[in-house]
Amino acid sequence: MSDHIALPQDPASRASAIAAGAAWIAAILMVGAPVLNFFAVLLFGRGFAEASMFSQHLGVVLAFSGAVMASATRSHLALGARSREIKGGHGLREGFVLSTSVAVETVWAISGLSLALLGFGDEKVGFLRVSHLAWAFPIGFLGMAVADLAASPLPFLGRLLSAIAGMGSGLLLAGGSAANVAYAFGSSASFLEGWAALSSVVATWAAWPLAVLLVAAGLMGAPLFVVMAGLAAALFVKDGMVVELAASESWSMLRSANVAAIPVFTLTGFLLAASRSGDRLVTLFRSAFHRMPGGSVVAAVVVCAFFSTFTGSNGVAILALGPVLAFAISKGEGMAEDKAQGLVTASGSIGLLFPPSLAVIVYGVTAQFVYGPGRAIDLMDFFRGGLIPGLLFVLATIATGLVPLWGRGKRPREEPATKTGRAMLDAIPELALPLLIALLFFTGSAGVFEIGALSVTWVLAWGFIRKEYSLAGLLAAGRRAFPVIGGTLVLLAAARGLSYFIIDAGIPSLVTGFVTTWITSRHLFILALTLVLLAAGCVMDVFSAVLVLAPLVIPAADLYGIHPVHLSAIFISNLAVGFLTPPVGMNLFLGSYAFGRPIWSVWRSARPFFLVQLAIALAVAYLPFLSLSFVK
Repeated sequence: MSDHIALPQDPASRASAIAAGAAWIAAILMVGAPVLNFFAVLLFGRGFAEASMFSQHLGVVLAFSGAVMASATRSHLALGARSREIKGGHGLREGFVLSTSVAVETVWAISGLSLALLGFGDEKVGFLRVSHLAWAFPIGFLGMAVADLAASPLPFLGRLLSAIAGMGSGLLLAGGSAANVAYAFGSSASFLEGWAALSSVVATWAAWPLAVLLVAAGLMGAPLFVVMAGLAAALFVKDGMVVELAASESWSMLRSANVAAIPVFTLTGFLLAASRSGDRLVTLFRSAFHRMPGGSVVAAVVVCAFFSTFTGSNGVAILALGPVLAFAISKGEGMAEDKAQGLVTASGSIGLLFPPSLAVIVYGVTAQFVYGPGRAIDLMDFFRGGLIPGLLFVLATIATGLVPLWGRGKRPREEPATKTGRAMLDAIPELALPLLIALLFFTGSAGVFEIGALSVTWVLAWGFIRKEYSLAGLLAAGRRAFPVIGGTLVLLAAARGLSYFIIDAGIPSLVTGFVTTWITSRHLFILALTLVLLAAGCVMDVFSAVLVLAPLVIPAADLYGIHPVHLSAIFISNLAVGFLTPPVGMNLFLGSYAFGRPIWSVWRSARPFFLVQLAIALAVAYLPFLSLSFVK
């Protein structure tokens, strides 16, 4: 394979390529600093005191670089789909969505610029000024606006009009932030105060219409971060505050250690998928269980759990390995092809409860923010709470897959023990990775972010030793991983800004009062929460559902005496099952795409697994000891 990389020609691809270069530089430094520090401490007893903090700030650069790539490839998380072509009357719809996105990105770019200029003084991290790193914030949002315009299928005139409408609307709402930027450069023109006052008046009188327009844009395909960031901006300005308050909260969250772990673990998962790790694990588990009918079933479920754990996504295992795993089950066990495909589809999310699952990290960060500093919760407790529920999901899915194979009387094909031994030797790096992570996690030898950086280094080192990575292959892995990283983190940033306003405005208390008025039983509350989470998992990704619902649900659950770790397990379990819930569960769409079958056909094949996993989710919800057994 040639490593020649063709230069992109169209503007969107060029924007994506520039952002990818920045993302790679940030990722290399972000991973390298904590790894060097870890081994320096291990070997010499001392390291670089600010290595982790330096890397966590670089995570913001990586986040916004990836977000620009997601805009250029139109891959931000969204409720509705946006066509890559304009047909019929879709031009007006695309123009509305595009102008809305540009408007919100303009507001946040100006507020981010104000934050970078005025928010940090002489504060440093390592040898760099924090204010210099904070320029990633305004440059990132501006880059997303440019990438959105470049990637739009609208003709030039349509894009120009959308740019004018979007930037004009954004500037109208960003008067206060623009005044702060001007003050930072020594300007105090009187019109700036009038501009800021006009923004406040517009937001005050148009808050509800703006909210309706943003929700409508979201349903038409605008990224979820645009909806959340737009709502946050409108609400802050309406109450006479500047958007910098939301931007400051977002910045603080993005540079925290737990959130900084998200990009490194995501990169670990995509690097694993870019190697032959999946093939080695399938070979190992098939050979290890060859004496029992259903060895391939065990292999497929465990491999899917492995990849969903490390990528934080239910999509990678189904799309990258689904056809291979289904073929292995069908051929090795004589299982009907459609049933094998249903098993793989149902296994796409069962690793979301195991460390270092990004879903658990996102929930933990959100929960800590909602509970407040007065109630510290160890992120490790959330991972401990997911161990038994996660194992139950895996074992129940395996058992359901084995049921059709029982009683056949077919003796499995014997394989020499040397083949199993060889497969185990080949898969040692993959087997050692979760063990090393668990050891470092639960002994406290390293923090969650440092463990993520070590995981990337481990996977890369073995990939190069085995000569499985080419330059083109690594660049391709980055093109797949960075938009996912950026799309996830910019969504978290927008949600944190909105959550800050929601909590400050006392909205969770209102929700709690309403719930406790109409639902007097803890068991009934858990049932209602289960139904809500299943519905949310059906139409939203796990991160969006956590960010939207957790700030509203946590105070009510606390009033009913539900332990924070138990609530975490309830959340993630039900959202994972929601991915299989018809008619629009995400795994059903992915299975349909991977196997070339209609969605309802995939659902019929996955239905037995859905029912079993739903039973496990209900058991987790109503039996707290399942999630609290290992919690102190």
